[in-house]
This record gives sequence, structure tokens and C-alpha cells, in this order.
Amino acid sequence: MSSKDFVTFLVDETFKLQKGGEVELSRLELKLKDYDLSFLKGEFIPQTQILRFKTPFGPLDVPVNWSIFSIENSMAQYTLLDEKNDVDSFFQILKMAWKQPIEKLLITHDDGFCYIVGLKKSELTHLHDLVNPQEWLKVA
Repeated sequence: MSSKDFVTFLVDETFKLQKGGEVELSRLELKLKDYDLSFLKGEFIPQTQILRFKTPFGPLDVPVNWSIFSIENSMAQYTLLDEKNDVDSFFQILKMAWKQPIEKLLITHDDGFCYIVGLKKSELTHLHDLVNPQEWLKVA
């Protein structure tokens, strides 16, 4: 994600989306749907500095000053949370609310949206593909 911090990146992408009008599904979202993975899609709300996710139990607002969105983590393309790596108890909170038992939470972004992906044990095989750009095979 270049040299921008996470909030600046989200503000820039949010304004791009608003100017662009109708939005197509991102490459990441297409992968998530193809793999039939459970995920939450969030958008940045600049006025309140939160990420708002639509969930089955209503809107979930997450402040961008939580450590998983901190400056140290903002240069990374993704954050992976589980039982052992859960500083703010974010994984524990979402694990209790998730409709399926999950082993890990992948928090990443694509095309101006933030995604929280709940991965069951059987779905961990998709993790490599989700965090690495798709490489196209060269045809001889």
C-alpha cells in the first residue's frame, strides 16, 4: 500500500469511489464469492473515522484507531488474527458473533473497501491465494 497511512489511503479510495459512480466487484470480492467464504465488507466513514461493516446482526462500526488499523499495521496489505494474535480481543468478539466456527480472521482491503474474512479450519487452504495477487501462467 505505498507510503500512505491506512486512514489517508481509505479517504483517497472513498473519494475515488464516490466520484466513480457504480462500483463493480473487486478482484478480492470475486475470489471470496468464488471460494464461498464468509466475509464482512466495510466502508470508511471519514466524518467519524470509523469503518462501517454491514452484518446480519446490524451495522458494526470499528474505530480506525484500534491497533489492527494502527500506523504500524497500515503499511501491510493484510492482518491475520487468531486466538494467539488478538491484542484488542477483536478476534474473540467477532468469533462469538460469527455464524460459523472460525479459526482465523483475515483483515485486508481492496478497491477502497475493508474486508474481514472469517476462515474456518477447512478454508485455511485459501489463505495463500487471498493474500497474494493472482499470478497468471505464461502460455508458451
